[in-house]
Amino acid sequence: MGHCFVEAATPITAIKPKAHGFTLIEILLVIVIMTVLSAMVAPSFFQSTGTTVNDEARYMQKILRLAAEETQLTGRLVRASVYQDHLLFETPNNHGKWGPLLDGIFQANVPQAPVIVQSAHLNGDVGLVEETLRDGEKPPLARFSFWPDGRVSAGELVLSLKTGGTRRVIQLRSGPGGVHLLKESE
Repeated sequence: MGHCFVEAATPITAIKPKAHGFTLIEILLVIVIMTVLSAMVAPSFFQSTGTTVNDEARYMQKILRLAAEETQLTGRLVRASVYQDHLLFETPNNHGKWGPLLDGIFQANVPQAPVIVQSAHLNGDVGLVEETLRDGEKPPLARFSFWPDGRVSAGELVLSLKTGGTRRVIQLRSGPGGVHLLKESE
């Protein structure tokens, strides 16, 4: 018994070699995705790592509002001595001498460099008799007082960069919400 093998005729067709590489559509799609991602990341990447005048003004406004609330809650008078590179929050001790307010939030060094207090002034509402400066002590630009009954020394602080440019004004006045951050156009 013999076996007979019949080969099936297979048509010979051109076998295409497997394609290597990317199509034009795939390359364009990757370029579009990269462009979108870089557009989303670039603003935060190139943004200055330093603090801005707007950020410092908002933070300083919050600190000054907290000082006003502190006086109303504790019944103690608080004053903010404003220097070009920091604020010093003080309250009178039992002997009537001014000493630093020891609550941590009030000991923060505001404003942060490169932001400075360009100017500060009272609007005719002096409020407290100023004491004499100690030897070598630098006089503050202004001293704002916060009373337990809700009154605040009226005045303004102007913040800017050391090099100039953007300015923000914080306005203090008596009454509810007496610490306002003015808009840049005001």
